[in-house]
Amino acid sequence: MASTEAVQFIEVMLQRTDQQTRDILATYSPGAEVDSINVIIGDGATAIVAGVAAVLRVDFRARVTGMFLQEFDGTTGSVAVSIAKAQGGAAPAWVTIGSGAISGGRYFADEALGTWTDTSIDRGDYLRFSVTSAATITRVHVALRIRRLEP
Repeated sequence: MASTEAVQFIEVMLQRTDQQTRDILATYSPGAEVDSINVIIGDGATAIVAGVAAVLRVDFRARVTGMFLQEFDGTTGSVAVSIAKAQGGAAPAWVTIGSGAISGGRYFADEALGTWTDTSIDRGDYLRFSVTSAATITRVHVALRIRRLEP
């Protein structure tokens, strides 16, 4: 029969191994799972106006890898959209993390995100999509390409 010290030693080793395994699995990415967060702004009949257009909650950790704006009703114009994030709670503290704009056209793409201040999304973050300016465009699709960091 094993001594008490030997049993305690084995238990400590198993606990450490278990924690190390959990740490490795928490950072392991078996390939980038690419997804998107999509928002439609506007009704397609009247010109978009400035203001908060949508808010949504994200229930997984992710990293934003691209932002795309697409007008798809055949109207050339301009629209600027900013993205802010906040942890939920009684008084969310919104922080603008990035923006994009169609200027005299129908499409915008930013895959470098060089002007974004933060591209990480934590589980439970809220994203707020706000139109900062608009002219002529009646509906726009906003897509954030993301890489999920957990299932």
